Order: sequence, then structure tokens, then C-alpha cells
Amino acid sequence: MTRLIAIGTAALVVATGAANALTAPLSVRSTLTGKSVLPHRIHWLGIPNRPESRVREVDFLVDGKLTWVEHHRPYSFGYDGNYLVTTWLAQGPHTFTVLAIAKDGSRARASSTGLVGRAASPPADLTGTWKRTVTVAEAGTSGRPGVWTLTVNGVGWQILDPTKHGALVDVAYLAADVLEARGGIATRNHDSREGNIWCDEPFQPVRYRWRVSGDVLTLTLAGPRRCGGESDVWAGDWSRG
Repeated sequence: MTRLIAIGTAALVVATGAANALTAPLSVRSTLTGKSVLPHRIHWLGIPNRPESRVREVDFLVDGKLTWVEHHRPYSFGYDGNYLVTTWLAQGPHTFTVLAIAKDGSRARASSTGLVGRAASPPADLTGTWKRTVTVAEAGTSGRPGVWTLTVNGVGWQILDPTKHGALVDVAYLAADVLEARGGIATRNHDSREGNIWCDEPFQPVRYRWRVSGDVLTLTLAGPRRCGGESDVWAGDWSRG
């Protein structure tokens, strides 16, 4: 009899806790809270105190500007498992805000200030703007034939297709001639329902060997092929200009 009473009491406590969670005022927690200095890249999550079924969206704002909208748990900036990459922000303090909006219209926010360091410069030979003419065969399934433009600086790599659409990509330099493209950098209001920033395999690292000879940059795939054709566009010769 005592054991049955204990089980019933435990069930009552759990049920009471669940009921309180549903009736408590909406609140949200940011995983950046308490981090006064931010690294080059870091996971950023918003964690509301209500179940997903009662949350309409979680917005991510940087310095008051909406940069990402997420609709599903885990509420992550820039797709599940991605990072907030700070290279696109100016050196100094910035405000990072998570805004949770419930389906009943109530709102809650959590803000914190974090110091961003100076972005590292890429190798001098790589810095600048490059162009590459991609053929129909090279464009694969995810690219467009025509003239692509690549700009390399401390922010990352900005790659634009022939229609001037593209993304900022976080790139790490692993060795004297090896680099790793790590994924898109969200710098504008982007809705997670719209599809990925860069490809259908979000933020899978892609490695390349690189070599600059005169005004020609040659990229050669140095690992698994990702993103259904990204390497078909990247790998090859780029001309400075």
C-alpha cells in the first residue's frame, strides 16, 4: 500500500510541475548570457520555458537587428548545430538578444553584451577578389553556370553566383596550403523555414588545397564532396579581379 501511495504522489508532483510550466509567465534563456568575451564562433541557443507546441518562434537579434528566426527546438541560431560566427561584427561590444514569442502572443526576451575581438586576416596571397567562369557541367545540381565572384577578407569568403546571390562562408586555414569551409554566416533576417543558407547539408566542413600562382588561385578538393555540387563550383582556377 505504501509503495502505491509513493508512486501516486510522484505522479502528482510531476503532473503539478507540468501544469505550472504551462501556466507560468513566458520566459526565455540565452546561452550567451554570462559570456563577456565571445570566441570566433560559438553555439547560440534560445531556451523558452514552454513546450514547442506553445511557441510560435524564437528570434535572434544582434545590436537590435533581427538576424535569424527559428521555429523548432532546439532553437538555434543559424540551423541546428551551427555557430554564431563573429567575424562579420566590428571589434568591440555587441548586444545579443533572444526573443521568444508564444502562440498566445506573449513575449519574453533575454539580452547580454559580449565583446568581439578583431577578425584574423587571411593569408595575404588569398586576400582580394577572384572570378571564375563555371560551365554547365561544372555547375552540377546546386550551382549556376556563368561568372562567379569570390571575395576573401577577414570576415570570411563571400561567394556570389552569376545573379549576385550567395553567402558569407566561415573559412579556417588549417595548414600552409589547406583550408576548410565551415558553413554560412547569417548576417541578415533569415527564416529557418526558407531553406539552408548555403546547401542541403548544413555546415558540413569541406576541405580544399589552395595555391596562388601570379593572378590565378587554384582550389582542389581535399576531402569528402559535400553540398551536392559545392566543390564543382569552388574547385578549379580563379582569376584575380
